[in-house]
Amino acid sequence: MNKAIICSLCLLGSIHGFSQDTATQNILSARDDSAKVIRLADYAYSFVDSDKEKARRLYDELMRVSKKLDYPYWIGMTWFNLGYMHSKEAKDREAIQDFNTALQYLEKTNRIDQVASCHLNIGAISERIGDIGQKINSMMEAIRLLEPTKYKDLLMYAYNGVGVSFYNMNDFYKGEVYFKKSIQIGREIKDSTSIISALYGVANCISSSGKFEAAVPFAKESLEIALATKNDYNLSVANACLSQLYRKWGKGLLAIEHARKSFGHAKACDDKHYQLIGLMDMADGYGLLKDHKKRIEYLNQALTIARESGTVLQLDDIYKGLSEAYEGEGNYQKALDYYKQSIVNLDSTNNLENRKNVAELEIRYQTAQKEIQLQKSRQYTLLSIGAALVTLLVAGLIFLQYKSRKKLHERQLQSLQKDSEIQQLHALMQGEEKERSRIAKDLHDGVAGMLAAAKMHLESVGSEQEAFTKDTEYVKGIGLLNDAAVELRKTSHNLMPEVLIQYGLDQAIRRYCNNINSGRTLSVEYNSLGKIGRFNNSFELSVYRIVQELLNNIVKHSRAKEAIVQVSRYDGILSITIEDNGVGFSAGKDQPEGMGLKSLSSRVKAINGKMELVSEPGSGVSAYLEFDLMGLDKK
Repeated sequence: MNKAIICSLCLLGSIHGFSQDTATQNILSARDDSAKVIRLADYAYSFVDSDKEKARRLYDELMRVSKKLDYPYWIGMTWFNLGYMHSKEAKDREAIQDFNTALQYLEKTNRIDQVASCHLNIGAISERIGDIGQKINSMMEAIRLLEPTKYKDLLMYAYNGVGVSFYNMNDFYKGEVYFKKSIQIGREIKDSTSIISALYGVANCISSSGKFEAAVPFAKESLEIALATKNDYNLSVANACLSQLYRKWGKGLLAIEHARKSFGHAKACDDKHYQLIGLMDMADGYGLLKDHKKRIEYLNQALTIARESGTVLQLDDIYKGLSEAYEGEGNYQKALDYYKQSIVNLDSTNNLENRKNVAELEIRYQTAQKEIQLQKSRQYTLLSIGAALVTLLVAGLIFLQYKSRKKLHERQLQSLQKDSEIQQLHALMQGEEKERSRIAKDLHDGVAGMLAAAKMHLESVGSEQEAFTKDTEYVKGIGLLNDAAVELRKTSHNLMPEVLIQYGLDQAIRRYCNNINSGRTLSVEYNSLGKIGRFNNSFELSVYRIVQELLNNIVKHSRAKEAIVQVSRYDGILSITIEDNGVGFSAGKDQPEGMGLKSLSSRVKAINGKMELVSEPGSGVSAYLEFDLMGLDKK
């Protein structure tokens, strides 16, 4: 029986010696700061599948900058993505080493999801090289970390992984239990790929128990979902599910048909594992048809892939299949040779000690709640023996509770005070925006109309009295009226930008940068990375005002010749970097009062953001803004 690995890897994430395009050169020449780290991470990941050498060199640079800035998260994520690249190349031992290194750094952060992802990947790859004990340990650790969290997608991968292990040990009942847990979560979060893998697992467990008809609905549902996604990996998994069901059922032609489809889709997405599964299932289908030559042909292809990738889990099945095929051809010497090799490479999950270890891990996991209940029972017995001590303990607890409540009350007061300050700031900001809107409307409807009327009257006089059009003062007056009208429109739009309401933050900031851009005095470059999208109106307006104020500071105070504004969206975070090459300032008491930086910082905090300013005299100013976008996308 083929041992099927169903759990998928969880995909997340100075350069020398290769030609640099403009985008690469711009990123590499930037200053080593947090904005560069994010740009490097995005850019490197875009080449992970298309240009592995370029991706590795970019990750080398990301590693250098991250270590320089002491960013454990990005150091860890660099190792994480290198591990993913090694796993795609079937360099499994290097991949495990990379993920273990990533763990050392990610465990220093509060990113439980990435820590758990490392454990999941180590588990999935460990099974490919036959280390089932490590696989179970890693998956159980991931489950322990993930069950109390919101990361349901990763918990689903972990349940899938444990289900695979029980299936491979022929414990089909427990395997089915874990796969069905995975399906339940998959339906909640609508993760098609993981639902397909879990359905594959359930169908395999049921069919391995001989209940073929009961397994059909699960296998067919996996294919229906895969067809809807039009994804090669999903289609490879779903067809493998059906090929293995029909193989166990003894339906050779159907097994071959779906195995061939599975292999084709696996080749299209360059997945070595499912190429191996497809070849083995085709071989078994031909075995059912007594076509021994075809069976040997496909098993030899599978053997080549298994040896090249270092996969040992399927080797005993391949050798056993070759032994049976050569026996069918009457070549008993080769049949005996391959049978011996199948015994030597018998999967480690079948030995009694390993099964015992896995069972102990399962028992520890399933009886966690019982341990808590037993602990409570022991506590009750001890308390009943020491009744006198209980009285003293209760008195002490009352005193501690009083102190705790007092501290809690103080914290609540502080929290209420902060909430009140934020509410007052929000009210102030809303009041300012209403006043700006009123002034903009008055300027547009009142003063602008009067200027237009005055210009129209003067021009009508000029058309009737030709002498006026030749008078220098008259022409100058008309020109001043035109300039006044233009400036008035700019002022009105700055007070209440219509482009922000119509097109959103990205276009509004771009337009504002263009408006203040002057080749003779200040050149402002604007870049946006990724799809910024639209957010609720109050958030967009608040961010726009903050950027507007920072740019006004550059115009008024910096004496800069060049400035750059960059807006990017990554992993639920909106990042804005604003830099200039002006005179800068010193931190502390030399910081210019007129720049209103304290007020800006308060405004940023009020909309759940943070702001960092870096500057030295003569080196310009760098401002970095970061906002959490959870719940802010416009529906």
